[in-house]
Amino acid sequence: VEHTGFILDYINRNDYNSWIADHLGSPSNIVIPYFDSVYYNRFNESKKQGLDFFAVNLNQKEKNKFYLDLFEHLPGFPEASKEFILKQPALTISTVLLDNVALYIENFSGTPYSDEENTVLMRFGKAFQQTYTRFLDLQRAEAQAREAQIEAALERVRSRSMAMHKSDELLEAGEILFVEMQKLGIESLTAGYVLMDKDAKKGLNYMPDPSTKKMFQLPVIIPHNETVHLQQVVENWKKGKPFFIVEMDEEETIKHQTFIAERSTNFTLNAEQLIAISPAKLVLHNFYFKEGYLLIVGGIKLSVEQTDIMLRFTKVFQQTYTRFLDLQKAEAQAREALIEAALERIRARAMAMHKSEELKEAAILLYRELQSLGIKQFFNCGYVLIDEKNNIQYAWMTHQDGTIREGHSMPLTGDWVMNERFESWKRKDPVFLQVVGGEQLKFHLDFVSGNTDAAGGSDNVLSQMPDPTVFYCGNFSEGYLHILADRELSKESEAILPRFASVFEITFRRFLDLQKAEAQAREARIEAGLERVRSRTLAMQSSNELAETAAVLFQQLMALGIEPNRLYISIIKGEMGEAEFWITDEDGSKVSTAFTTNMNDNATLLKMYAGWKQEKKSLVIDMQGEELETYFRYLSGLGVPFKGGLTQKRRVQDIAYFSKGFIGIASPDDQPVETIVLLERFAAVFNLTFTRFNDLQIAEAHAAQAELDLIAIKEAKQKAEEALGELQATQKQLIQSEKMASLGELTAGIAHEIQNPLNFVNNFSEVSKELLDEMKEAIEKGDTEEAKEIMQDVIQNLEKINHHGKRADAIVKGMLQHSRSSSGQKEPTDINALCDEYLRLAYHGLRAKDKTFNAKFESDFDASIGKVNVIPQDIGRVILNLINNAFYVVNEKKKKNITGYEPTVMVSTRRVNDKVEISVRDNGNGIPAKVLDKIFQPFFTTKPTGEGTGLGLSLSYDIITKGHGGELKVETSEGIGSEFIISLPIQ
Repeated sequence: VEHTGFILDYINRNDYNSWIADHLGSPSNIVIPYFDSVYYNRFNESKKQGLDFFAVNLNQKEKNKFYLDLFEHLPGFPEASKEFILKQPALTISTVLLDNVALYIENFSGTPYSDEENTVLMRFGKAFQQTYTRFLDLQRAEAQAREAQIEAALERVRSRSMAMHKSDELLEAGEILFVEMQKLGIESLTAGYVLMDKDAKKGLNYMPDPSTKKMFQLPVIIPHNETVHLQQVVENWKKGKPFFIVEMDEEETIKHQTFIAERSTNFTLNAEQLIAISPAKLVLHNFYFKEGYLLIVGGIKLSVEQTDIMLRFTKVFQQTYTRFLDLQKAEAQAREALIEAALERIRARAMAMHKSEELKEAAILLYRELQSLGIKQFFNCGYVLIDEKNNIQYAWMTHQDGTIREGHSMPLTGDWVMNERFESWKRKDPVFLQVVGGEQLKFHLDFVSGNTDAAGGSDNVLSQMPDPTVFYCGNFSEGYLHILADRELSKESEAILPRFASVFEITFRRFLDLQKAEAQAREARIEAGLERVRSRTLAMQSSNELAETAAVLFQQLMALGIEPNRLYISIIKGEMGEAEFWITDEDGSKVSTAFTTNMNDNATLLKMYAGWKQEKKSLVIDMQGEELETYFRYLSGLGVPFKGGLTQKRRVQDIAYFSKGFIGIASPDDQPVETIVLLERFAAVFNLTFTRFNDLQIAEAHAAQAELDLIAIKEAKQKAEEALGELQATQKQLIQSEKMASLGELTAGIAHEIQNPLNFVNNFSEVSKELLDEMKEAIEKGDTEEAKEIMQDVIQNLEKINHHGKRADAIVKGMLQHSRSSSGQKEPTDINALCDEYLRLAYHGLRAKDKTFNAKFESDFDASIGKVNVIPQDIGRVILNLINNAFYVVNEKKKKNITGYEPTVMVSTRRVNDKVEISVRDNGNGIPAKVLDKIFQPFFTTKPTGEGTGLGLSLSYDIITKGHGGELKVETSEGIGSEFIISLPIQ
């Protein structure tokens, strides 16, 4: 070694040897760095020259300088020894230099060693060279063995890491790591690994219990942001340092261990116990990896070699933890696959439901799937459906053996547990947790058992439930999944509940759909059964068929699932209690007995009779004991047979009343509510049957009289037919009169219209004659230009004469067309032109009849209508009739001299989708509500006698609805006016 020598020092002094023993052990190696001195300078020079021996003789001054410099590198060296050495007169050293070791002897006398002594020293040196060579070989072998031991330990940790199949095996891998660490001589109070949370405020410590050396099964959670030492640990971890050592004094150790005992979660020792087993001065070794650090807690600081080993263990643990994270991810994926598969099985079962009653099987499947996912804490689960309107909830819960308890109802609120649960459901909490125990649990179970229709009392339930019981509710829109557990579920298990609730919501909607479909199917079956009874009722030809109809009723009831001992019908004959019974045999298959009795003769029959007199809808009589025996004896006396004689111990009579009696079911057991409702419906139908029966009786009673009256009826029929012929002839005459009346009303208007174009023809004819005379004069004068101008004026006049002549021709043709019978052929017709023409004709016709008549008329025609395929004569008659009526009513209102009133008739057209609407609106007095539904009836009129036939609107209605497939309707307000609207399809 160039600058450092290894010196084996044996000085025969007690205090020095004591210092060696205390500080270095005996014998020991002292590492002395090179420093400038006579001895070390000679040492290095001799090594460089290849010498194998040198001697140094130092006087007292040189010796003291050498030792004073040496003492600087030997802290704690005894003062007595220093004083002894510095008093010595000189220093003589003989040194043998070998390959990698030097052997020296020294004395303080100043007398050099003899050649013989030096020769012995050299011989010992050679021998020690062999010893030291052996030492180096052993040291190398030991280092290799140590390395092999370390590598084997690391490999065992690696192997355990690679052998992990589950993430929860990390605890075992960590335990092996610390076992191997101890095998390598790294002792500690305790050691473990710490995983930091995402905020680096808490550490999850996986470590052995310091008192038992067995691993904690749960991580010890230690806050890392509340003490200076732990904050330093976190800061150095964040900086990415490989390790950090915390050294504490006695006071700091006590504070730290007290903090660990009092502030940690899942730690089993109290502060006194932990301090008792801890070293006086605590040393924390923290070896960092990405997610946390390895922790060694002890009383001494690790050596350089041990620190290096722990750094290597840390790298291996990083691999272990990476493996753990990979496994954890794979397990999460596998767990998710298992959960999704369980949810899918529930979805599939929901979609496979064909009956609503299969909902309980879905609850059993829910129980099994939760168990298959490893949720073992619960002992009961199911689902609860909420009926908020009626403050009721219905529960289907499984037993611990996986079987289902039939659905039962209980209050939605009423005690603390129910109230809190309902509030959570209203808040739409995904999961709601309740821990209920002691008297509170007892009170809750007493409340439920006292307010439910489920079997089993509170004591029975208490014997099966743990104290405390943990209630979980996974809410969905119609209710919640309900789990009862003996302890709280894991967070992972709790997180599954909302997903199962969501899937079960699909299941429940399927249940509702099926329930609705079944209700509809059930209703259809009931309605079909009722219809069969109605049909048989309407098919009755004789009153003697009442018993057969009753048999059909019984058959339909049994076809709907009613399983009675016997069905019967009773007909109450009168006020005195006389009644007639039709009774089936004991299996209800056919009517086997009929008898008449008085309802007052037996107590049970009297109850039935009293219910009928009180007009009840239904009644249930539960017969047992003496009442039943008396009833049996009474009916037996009337010839009613009973299978098994009088051995029955109970008989329940369900009765539904109708106006003349009742229908009954006899059964040994209670019937469900649906049965009595069904019975009431059939009783209502049988009321029709009985009405039909009475009608037939009346008909049969009058049959003879009907035969006697038949001849008279035939004679009356003949007279009626003759009267009908006369009436039809009269009707035809009235219709023709109506047509002629409308033609007469048109005549004046037409005359006025014709007069107008004829005036134009006459005027232009006279003017043209004068112009021709002027043209003749101009020709005679030879003024051809003036003659041409006059000729042009004559031509224009002739064109106007032609135009007005054609106009008069069209008016005449329209009159003829209106007067002749309809051809019945539809043709494209300009509705706007038709309305405009008849509006003017109607107005002028009324003016011609009554010179005092005057009214305002307006039109608003939709130009987009185009031509519509109609029978123009018929549509014209309708429009004319409506316009005439409108002018009539406004004129009548005008006669009342109402201030500011201006009679107005408005005719308009418009297109509405695939129809055209023609509106005739007036501002007359409107139509009274009491006669509004009669205005389209033949011969009904609101005009005074002699002014109307009452056929106009009737014929118009037939033309529009029957002839054109349209609609004629009226909108009116009394005192304000009316609007008639014609709606015609556009083909």
